[in-house]
Amino acid sequence: MVALGLVAVAVAALLFSGRVPNQEGTVVDQRAGESDDFGWLETALKQCDEQAAKDRKGLHYLVVPLVDEPRDEPGWRRISINDIGNAILINSEDMLAGLRRKALRISTDEYVFSARNELTRDVLTWKPSTGVRKFVINDATGIEQFKIQFQSNDASRAIKWGATFTRQEGNCYWVNAILRH
Repeated sequence: MVALGLVAVAVAALLFSGRVPNQEGTVVDQRAGESDDFGWLETALKQCDEQAAKDRKGLHYLVVPLVDEPRDEPGWRRISINDIGNAILINSEDMLAGLRRKALRISTDEYVFSARNELTRDVLTWKPSTGVRKFVINDATGIEQFKIQFQSNDASRAIKWGATFTRQEGNCYWVNAILRH
């Protein structure tokens, strides 16, 4: 019976090896972010792209959690590229423009970022984070399509998955998310 249990553990380890994400995520250096030009963020976006191009087996995300004024939400919703239960995803040009004109700011609230393999329904979740972070699934060769999700400390918010993304090897997925109020 013990041998059977060990075999089950070994099989599970093989199935999930390489699919375990870096649970901490990687903090993006925001010290340079004290200026209003956000060049540090543009550099982080570019570096994520470069790293993803070199690591084609990995699935790379650069998450930029954002906050807006509640009165501005309808405008952001109109230009959203994806609507998740408690976040609005916008493209990088709109994000950077919003940050520069102070219509957006980088959120300091804690969030949990998750990705779901749409074929297997396996959910990969990282530890609670704050600020801009890079998350990687080390071996994502079995992930053809995925959805993403944010969870916040506000348990009353809906936790829904966004639209399905088709994975393209070598891409860094920029997740510029306006977290709901």
